[in-house]
Amino acid sequence: MSKLQSKSIMIKALLVDDERLARVELRRILEEFADKITVIGEAANKREVTNFLASPENPRPDVIFLDINMPRGSGFDVLADIDYEGEHPIRIVFVTAYSKYAVRAFIVNALDYVVKPVDVKRLELTLARLEITMRETTVSVGNTQPEADAADETADEQHADTPEEANAETLQKLTPDDFVFVTIGKRMRFLPVPHIVCITADGNYSEVWLAKDKRAIILRTMNEWESILPPSDFFRVHRGTIVNRAFIDETRPLETIGGSGQLYVRDIQEPFAVSRRYLAKLKERIA
Repeated sequence: MSKLQSKSIMIKALLVDDERLARVELRRILEEFADKITVIGEAANKREVTNFLASPENPRPDVIFLDINMPRGSGFDVLADIDYEGEHPIRIVFVTAYSKYAVRAFIVNALDYVVKPVDVKRLELTLARLEITMRETTVSVGNTQPEADAADETADEQHADTPEEANAETLQKLTPDDFVFVTIGKRMRFLPVPHIVCITADGNYSEVWLAKDKRAIILRTMNEWESILPPSDFFRVHRGTIVNRAFIDETRPLETIGGSGQLYVRDIQEPFAVSRRYLAKLKERIA
């Protein structure tokens, strides 16, 4: 059995499933990774989860492995009810026998979605992803500047979707009435889709920009975002930038420089680059 190779901290997990045997089986599989993760508790329903988290005697979990179909409150009911705030944010991994909930889990930005019966190799990928989100990293994401745009133009032309990004095309789109689950600083909240100012890329992560220069980091690609955001409200202006039409600064019009351009967004001083690939379409949409 191969182990995760990168240096990590010990992950504390809470298992939530109304079926005792399901919890036993998941605990058994997690023992394969005893050097990475420890189970600190179990719960069979929403009430037991809230009681566990409320007790000062219990350590706060790093991750909750959460079933969806449970009596007296589904996994989504648990997610809406528990307290994510504090010094120690909690990640959510849905573990369920039903693949039909994957879209909804994606929308609330669960860390992962694992279908039962749980495969050891699949869970190893989940733990690797969990470790990445827990590492303290310095992320520097800014506006894509015009002087770097020439290289990005080439990347735009050569960019090919990964299988994960291609699969995003089949995902259900969000509506203006939906919410996205984000972490802002050390606080987690449900963010209304219309409150997103813009989104910028940082590898497989993305940075969601909010009003007053608040930002949230999410493990989601730009192609995934483009696939689910309302197309009438959000524009892809660059390989690494999506903008909410409602926040375009009409007092500072779109500037064109050669075959590319610059777009200003309200309350953000520096412009965002508009690549040649998206410029003509953007002009039509904001005309």
